[in-house]
Amino acid sequence: MPRHTAAQLDLLVGMEYYISDCEGVGGRLRSSPEDFIVEEVLVNGDVVPSTLTGKGPLRVEPRPGPYTWVVVEKRRLDTISLVLMLSRRLNVRLRDISYGGLKDTGAVTSQIISIRGVAPAQLSGVDLGPRVKVMGYFSMDRPFTPREIWGNEFTVVVRGINGDGSIFDCVTRYVLERGLPSYYGYQRFGLRRPNSHIIGKMIVLGDFEGAVNELVARAYPHEDEVVKRARELAGRGDYAKALELMPRSIKYLPERLILRQLVTDPGNYMNALGKLPVNLLKLYVEAYQSYLFNKALSLRIGRGIPINRAVEGDLIMLLDEHGLPTGNVIRVEGSMVDRVNSAIARGRATVVGHLVGYGSRFSNGIQGELELSVLRAEGVEPSDFRVSEMPKLATAGGVRWLSVAPIIKLITINGNEARLIFRLPKGNYATTLLREFMKPSNPELTF
Repeated sequence: MPRHTAAQLDLLVGMEYYISDCEGVGGRLRSSPEDFIVEEVLVNGDVVPSTLTGKGPLRVEPRPGPYTWVVVEKRRLDTISLVLMLSRRLNVRLRDISYGGLKDTGAVTSQIISIRGVAPAQLSGVDLGPRVKVMGYFSMDRPFTPREIWGNEFTVVVRGINGDGSIFDCVTRYVLERGLPSYYGYQRFGLRRPNSHIIGKMIVLGDFEGAVNELVARAYPHEDEVVKRARELAGRGDYAKALELMPRSIKYLPERLILRQLVTDPGNYMNALGKLPVNLLKLYVEAYQSYLFNKALSLRIGRGIPINRAVEGDLIMLLDEHGLPTGNVIRVEGSMVDRVNSAIARGRATVVGHLVGYGSRFSNGIQGELELSVLRAEGVEPSDFRVSEMPKLATAGGVRWLSVAPIIKLITINGNEARLIFRLPKGNYATTLLREFMKPSNPELTF
């Protein structure tokens, strides 16, 4: 049977089970940024290279057009922060910058970002700081979007492990037999401040004061003492002093934007939230969708219902020749189950669950029942995702695969260190696989 987690952070973000019933090796991640490398994999199989792995050059042909594709390597910097930095340094609108996916913050990551209306020559000599290296740039006739990406290749070192190769073999066997749960990982919610979904729920329910207080005023145990003091002041309504204390790094830009607005217009919480970029506000709402998905997936695993095989009433999505979702969703009738599971085994279909939105229509099968039970427990209706007071944040919802089959390319063990190289399709998180191997009791400290 799948093992229930003992980690409080797992429970807080809805990841209640492991798919494997093996012991964990423990250990820790990210002793240095070089211990966690994330490289984009394009649909043509190319890897967007970092300076650390020595992979070959891209086979993308430049084309004349209004876009510049920029190949960047980042260290301990999230994609949103990089986009904000590019917008400011190049004096371009945020909507003119696009990317294929968000990358892990506590890592060395390589990815492509496209900028509309900026010629390649304008990138020459642009200083983006010590954490960003521009690896190359070229003109293109289209923006870079998620359609260009297959997924990511991860090169990860786990230090301080307690187990041996037999545990890695055990977990690998379970993951390949049962499927790796497509949980949204810790990064979606925050490791040290796991509250993106809490903010999102408050926005969805129209509790803008609660959202602002959670974002600005609530302190979490592992935060810096100066930041805790600033949050305490914000909770008392002393926004000017809180703003003065809040660090000026880009990490705390959302807090500073909100505090600055509250200094001039205290009590207008919706307007304060409106000072944040729409894309960031959408991330909060999407984080809440992710939490609901995790909860329903946990219920399914806990009841022993397979996640990589369909049962009657499930929804499945057809996959393309690359093994990526096509958008073609089918409800499984009883007579179809065997044929559908044959397609799943061949990598041409996958069982999906809902990312709840105002357009969600739940199936009569077990997955639909589980999803509705989660919504009832949360006190939320699909219609709440219209976010009537902030309509730009409305989301109709969608679906997401319940499991994936990771491509595990290498696992080597040297004393108390393990090195893993693996690939996951886009939208999936390395930490969901690594937690299966490590089974940490305090992932907020070890991940």
